[in-house]
Amino acid sequence: MIFLLALPAFAGDFLDTWVTTSLEEDNVLAGPEAYSPSPNFVMRGNNTFFENYENRFTDDISSTHLVVYRRDEGFDPRWLTEAAFVLRMQPYLNPDNTEPGVKVADDGSYVRVARKFGDRNDHTLSLTGYAVDANRFRLGYSYDLTWGGRDIYAFDPSAAPGARLQYQNGPHSVFVGVKTAVGDYTDPTTGITRNQAYWAALGGGGVEIAKLFRVDAGAGWFQQGQLTNVADTTSVLYNAPIIATGGCAQISFRTTEKIDFISNSELKLYRNAPEFVRESYISHRKVEGFGLLIQGEVNVLAHNLIDPENIDSTLVETAVAGDVQALAIFGTTEIGLDLVYKDLPYILFNVPGITSGYGISPSIETTPQQYIRASASHWFEKAHLTPSLGMGYMIPATYKTSTGTFVQYSERDKSNVPDGFPAAALLSGVVGLQWDISKSMVGVGEVLYTLDNNKSTFVQEDGSVGKNIQAPANWRNELGFNLMLRARF
Repeated sequence: MIFLLALPAFAGDFLDTWVTTSLEEDNVLAGPEAYSPSPNFVMRGNNTFFENYENRFTDDISSTHLVVYRRDEGFDPRWLTEAAFVLRMQPYLNPDNTEPGVKVADDGSYVRVARKFGDRNDHTLSLTGYAVDANRFRLGYSYDLTWGGRDIYAFDPSAAPGARLQYQNGPHSVFVGVKTAVGDYTDPTTGITRNQAYWAALGGGGVEIAKLFRVDAGAGWFQQGQLTNVADTTSVLYNAPIIATGGCAQISFRTTEKIDFISNSELKLYRNAPEFVRESYISHRKVEGFGLLIQGEVNVLAHNLIDPENIDSTLVETAVAGDVQALAIFGTTEIGLDLVYKDLPYILFNVPGITSGYGISPSIETTPQQYIRASASHWFEKAHLTPSLGMGYMIPATYKTSTGTFVQYSERDKSNVPDGFPAAALLSGVVGLQWDISKSMVGVGEVLYTLDNNKSTFVQEDGSVGKNIQAPANWRNELGFNLMLRARF
């Protein structure tokens, strides 16, 4: 008889672990009728519209990554290999019945082989294979503006792996890569649906000058899906392919090497090795004297959609987004200022379109999303306290139809503007205090406020057509708070 011994996962195999208990209320001025329950420990994700701009998830959740990692020198010393099995685990509570559960998903498992040039580990030609999910292999730079992940497909792929070939020489790099996803494909001639591989190609690179100036650029091509939302199946466009293309560029400048360029951890490989694992996840920027960082990026995308003015033809709809981020540091005081722009086609690019598969009609009046966010914080080093203040002002993306005006907050989140009212700007702010209790734990208190006069409620009197009226003042004025005890290790 052969016995299979299960080897335990050691504590060191779990990286980037967040455990948070949080008492939250998204609006103390409203109640259940506004879908705002009383203060509780169950509901999570209470934040202003301008927070988490660089993050995939809010920081009031609990999650961990199981990273089983191996790195070896090759039998030929010019080669090295790396591999990591990466699972993201997120416990959750169902707010309807408080039933606990755990979401488990691959978060970038990979194998990597690299040919070294000389004795440097950062001068290589490498091939990385994303075994299950290449969502970390994206284009764009600020995470909220990134594109080309698994969400770009017009269908929901069960897996979207890929491969990346990269030449790296210190801070300079160039790469090319491919991705595939398998989804339903309906043959335009026979109408028979089968599984089909959808391909994507990505490329780009970056150059750093004098350690203070950096330029990055990238481009991508994606088989996004098929046009299925046509008038009838006899249309010449029925099941025609949707091809998405795009490019991005970023320019960065800093006055001192002591300020790191902003680079998102969600776009990097996980490595479970001492040189990559920090002793403490609590960190604060500190610069002797004054330091300044400025980064700006632009993304331009395009895809072919059905022409709403002529449903037997297509048009190429372009989408544009960009930002400018500035960070000034005086000792342990940080002041940030960001400008963000996203037009409506960019927000809806992954859907794709206001009506799925259709371009936006020239007769529809639209406006882009534009907002400014400012932040300030000061780290009292000896007291281990960091008070902070953030403010945001947004002119939302909108479109007008015969049925009214709509505000499009994100690709899946929109709101009817009250009938007879113009779309209004959003004003939001957050005041917070963080107490660093140890290397791994902090206590956080926050008060959040958002004014959104675009909120409406639908009413219909007897015999009337019905209309959207402005929501009560206590719905439109959202005053919330977070009290969190958060550990990260």
